[in-house]
Amino acid sequence: MTSTQRRRQRHNGRPRPHHWLLVLPFVWQVALVPVVNDVSSAPFNIPFPMVWQMAGVLVTSAVIAVVFLLGERAGAAAEEADFIAATEGTADAERHGGDRS
Repeated sequence: MTSTQRRRQRHNGRPRPHHWLLVLPFVWQVALVPVVNDVSSAPFNIPFPMVWQMAGVLVTSAVIAVVFLLGERAGAAAEEADFIAATEGTADAERHGGDRS
């Protein structure tokens, strides 16, 4: 059994721990708004909350990229290929109305 197969068996059907990183953008955008609204600084003559939101877009993109790369390392591509192969016959049957001969 390869290490990829072991990883897939261990996490089959459950969220992987690195998916918790996706909470960071939510905390950035929602939970810290009361703190950010009280900042009076205006870098580049732009209100700080707007700068915070623009930085949040970059942080969110970086977090999603990291989660994607960690998922690839954990064998997400192979898991997806297995899922597509397993459901391909079901999709064909539904598309053609079943086996009504």
